[in-house]
Amino acid sequence: MAIRTPAAPTGARVLACIGVVLGLGLIGATPSVAGPKVDTVVLDNGNRLTCEIKQLERGRLTMSTDALDTVRVYSGRIREIVSPRQFEVERADGTLHFGALATTQPRGVRVEISPGSGIDLQLDDIVRITPIEASVWQRMDGHVDLGFSFAKADLETRYTVNADTEYKSKRYAAEVVLASQITSREDAERLARNQLTLSGSRRVGPRWSGGTILQLQQNEELSIDLRTVAGAGVTRYLAQSNRTNLTLFAGLAYTREQFTGEEIKGRAEVLVGSNWDWFTVTNDHVDLSTQVLSFFGVTGGSRTRLELQSAARFEFLKDFYFSVNGYGSFDSHPPEGRANSDVGMSLALGWSF
Repeated sequence: MAIRTPAAPTGARVLACIGVVLGLGLIGATPSVAGPKVDTVVLDNGNRLTCEIKQLERGRLTMSTDALDTVRVYSGRIREIVSPRQFEVERADGTLHFGALATTQPRGVRVEISPGSGIDLQLDDIVRITPIEASVWQRMDGHVDLGFSFAKADLETRYTVNADTEYKSKRYAAEVVLASQITSREDAERLARNQLTLSGSRRVGPRWSGGTILQLQQNEELSIDLRTVAGAGVTRYLAQSNRTNLTLFAGLAYTREQFTGEEIKGRAEVLVGSNWDWFTVTNDHVDLSTQVLSFFGVTGGSRTRLELQSAARFEFLKDFYFSVNGYGSFDSHPPEGRANSDVGMSLALGWSF
């Protein structure tokens, strides 16, 4: 039987991490000063909207109008987009174009690079449109969801917090992800699982980027007081459209971890991971996401670890959703007497920005 020794207090660290992520999200969601309404969007029913285009991403166009404030329209309902302003336009193959927007045919977009010179694209081939003058905060997206459950039979209470803040520019991207689950029962010790991931990348080609990752983990179910992972590698964008994104990541990482009652140990690992997102482009907005990270030991003996994080989000009001979140951890060679896997699922209510 494994002997558990008291771990260092973690509540303050967890609250600090939650505060950082939520703070970034609130800053990112701060309304910006409205710009001039010089853009025109024509819908498939013939309605013409004079607006300020904020962004097109994940199959939805966000724009600001005088009459309706901020409006989101699904790209499949758009017939024309016209604007004299300068935009950054990204195609499904990762190619970037810069210029004003005009139209030559229904669901066609002409990116006017210079007077008399432009490139004709189809809306279905465009995955992102961002104003070139967009501020840092306007380029941020994210979500926060909270979950709570209670079982009377064993007086079990479970709290969950999931948060994600992402920033994208022409060349750089950064993301902060927090996942926290705390379970308490009357007849057992409290169990906490906390994971904070920070990542950054730089675009090096239409479908390639180089990046780094830093991950902090605590998992009392697996007797992990603190695991720190720092790595770097390359990312390949395998698929990108208005319905799905699929990326593959490979690189090297160094892991430093302390199990309860054990010495701190470090080792080098090969890191292979993948991210998959699928989303609908209808009024019933559904978003599915899964991240898998695999670690293969290079030093310190043969060892394989697997980390899985997934979520299904169902929007029921503008910017508000229900979510089903799942996670899993596997370790092929944990310290003697320690569990080698941990899985869980939670329901939550969330807000996206």
